Amino acid sequence: MSTVHLTDIDRKIVTALARHGRMPYKELAAQVGIPTSTCHGRVQALEERGVIRGYQADIDPEALGRAVSALILVAVRADQRDQVPVLAEDLRSVPGVQQVFLIGGEKDLVLHVSCESVSALRALIAEHLSNRPALAQTQTQIVFEHLSGLQPV
Repeated sequence: MSTVHLTDIDRKIVTALARHGRMPYKELAAQVGIPTSTCHGRVQALEERGVIRGYQADIDPEALGRAVSALILVAVRADQRDQVPVLAEDLRSVPGVQQVFLIGGEKDLVLHVSCESVSALRALIAEHLSNRPALAQTQTQIVFEHLSGLQPV
């Protein structure tokens, strides 16, 4: 998607919704200083233009019994680099994988995972990563704390 021109009001709407996606239109309109009907129309336009792609709940993995979070850096074998997008899509379906990032640099992918325990994390790596011939190397970093950015947009 190419860059979309946003007005200051659009940016305020996007910023407010990034922080609280379930904010009622009336409250959102008051916060950005426009009538509710105008706000509703602007949000719809932002959705139609692909600026707002959806609304997700921010789920605490620990509340679901997944106390261990980790970032797994994955290097793909040089002769398999053309398969990185396919591999990334496949890894999205692995239980415990929260996010998959295709990156540049020494590694090709970063997986954000959450598991019940360190032994469950080890099992995830052994059962879903280490046995893949296309992968050259993995490096696992345990996440102690996750802080969202202060400026969502």
